[in-house]
Amino acid sequence: MIDNILNGFASILAVGPILGIIAGIVIGIVFGAIPGVSAIMAIAIILPLTFYVDPVIGICMLLAVYKAGIYGGSISAVLINTPGAAASFLTAKDGHALTRAGKSGKALDMSLYASVSGEALATLVLIFIAAPISMISLQAGPIEKVFLLLFAFTVIGSMAGESIPRGLLSCCLGMLFAMVGMSTITGASRFTFGVPELMAGFTFTPMLLGILVMPEVLNTIRQRKIPHDKLAITRSPVPSDNRISWKEYRQNFFTILKSSGIGTVIGALPGLGSSTAAFIAYGEAKRTTSKPEEYGKGSVEGIAAAESANNAVCGSSLIPMLTLSIPGDDVAALLMGAFLIHGLTPGPMIFMEHTETIYAIFAGFLITDLFLLGIAKSGFRAFVKIASLRRYYIFPCVTAFAFTGAFTAGQNMTDILILISFMVFGYMMRLVGLNPAIFIVGFILTPLLEQNLDQAMAIVGTDYHLLFAKPFSLVFIALSVFFVYSSTRMRKKTSPKTEKEQKVLGEAVC
Repeated sequence: MIDNILNGFASILAVGPILGIIAGIVIGIVFGAIPGVSAIMAIAIILPLTFYVDPVIGICMLLAVYKAGIYGGSISAVLINTPGAAASFLTAKDGHALTRAGKSGKALDMSLYASVSGEALATLVLIFIAAPISMISLQAGPIEKVFLLLFAFTVIGSMAGESIPRGLLSCCLGMLFAMVGMSTITGASRFTFGVPELMAGFTFTPMLLGILVMPEVLNTIRQRKIPHDKLAITRSPVPSDNRISWKEYRQNFFTILKSSGIGTVIGALPGLGSSTAAFIAYGEAKRTTSKPEEYGKGSVEGIAAAESANNAVCGSSLIPMLTLSIPGDDVAALLMGAFLIHGLTPGPMIFMEHTETIYAIFAGFLITDLFLLGIAKSGFRAFVKIASLRRYYIFPCVTAFAFTGAFTAGQNMTDILILISFMVFGYMMRLVGLNPAIFIVGFILTPLLEQNLDQAMAIVGTDYHLLFAKPFSLVFIALSVFFVYSSTRMRKKTSPKTEKEQKVLGEAVC
């Protein structure tokens, strides 16, 4: 295997593949940073251009777009609180809080370092233990996925903040909107109220933009009379506030390592995706940290957990595709089509029939991480300057991109109406104190839970004890119980502290 890896690096270190990787990174960052324009859209646009080049160049370029696009979503999330992708809205919670405190450089640094670390670790797993991991993930059927998703729902307890009832209401609303449309199992229509356009349910991209992006625009309109210098992004004069030191990176390395492992495992399970990985990793990091009260208010550790997990999915989602011909997510499915177009048939035989090509692609995966680190790092100053422009320059562009992204998702005007409706709904949620992040959790995870639950019930029939017959199920049940117990205990520990602080503050005011 070592010889194959060395030969792969020898193949990739040429002018053509390197230029392809650089072009892919630039395109991916730009597309990923634009709200509503995702990495999969960038890959779909670039894919026809790769038909006329060598498979190594073409596929490495597409993989570079994929990796950089996932990272790019964190740029707009950190700077202007408008996530470029669903997996980045957890980054927006802590990243934009740091930006408001004049520490945008620190947030961007940690986002980049965690992203590259997560991607590199997942790529190493892909290279060295792809086949064993894929065989283990293949054992996870609908029953195991049901309990995994239930475990993912327990993250809500740590994201609900001070009000558990409001967090649960936010989640239930997300689950309710996710069930609108025709059931994929029974074919029955639900909550459509006779409107044919709702038979397909709510398109995810317009809904995401309406809930997360457009309320920020409306909030800026409300603040239009506030002087620009009070709204513009400012940088702290203290150099340490605008970068991540080696010491800070080492302090967060265990969180990055643990979250990357979570993202690697989630990515190897087909159909779950980077959002699920980010939710679970963020919740686990908050459960085990010594400063849970900082999460959502400018926690560097929270950024590290979310970014390393959702970027680790990039590499591990290719494990089932390459070894078992099962795409791990929608991007992997598109990449699988690119492999087939270039004459590479994913499956167990690909490592024997196209050894040199596959290991050259693996080497390109690692080289991409190095170039992503350099290109993104060199562009930080430009990112901050762009985001520091006057709001009447930025947010009209954000609005235009949001409406364009909503329309291109389904190529119909119904998605524009969905965007406008969820814009109003999302703004009202903020006014009454509901949590958009938890709403997204419910919306994303409910279809996955429903589909796998239906399949699981079809498998077990009336023998319900079979749901608990497999070790994986018991492991996820134990993790869920432990997570709920730990979150409850953590909340009890922090509550007296909060009450004490409020009492001291009240005495000081008096």
